[in-house]
Amino acid sequence: MDIELEFERVDEVLGVARSRGVELIFDTGHGIDKQGLWPMEVLVASLGGCLNLDLGAVMGLSGYPVEKLTMTLRGHRDDNIPCIDTASYHVDIWSAHLSQQAAEELLSYALGRSTIYNTLAKAVKLDITITAHTS
Repeated sequence: MDIELEFERVDEVLGVARSRGVELIFDTGHGIDKQGLWPMEVLVASLGGCLNLDLGAVMGLSGYPVEKLTMTLRGHRDDNIPCIDTASYHVDIWSAHLSQQAAEELLSYALGRSTIYNTLAKAVKLDITITAHTS
């Protein structure tokens, strides 16, 4: 699968990425205007988006329909190198009859299928946890 996007710098601090008719606004002005996400935030959020899809799919296939899924995403930028050197993700997921052990097994399986996880894990220290909640 090939991926192609267009990116346009629209003023001193804003850029827009476009793909498939969707726009993502980047605010490169250190959040002063707060019109978009920083590129670093998009990098951290990309794994959240991928996990939402992959974990949701594996949960449904395993007979655990997702009632609610939330994530807390954190990243740390090493200013000396400049790079994101660590990122942590905590998933809270609600599904009837879902045990903590089942949630952890399903998360492990989903991570193995995650394009973004498999890419980032080569360069960034990742810590990903999950907490199961029953309704």
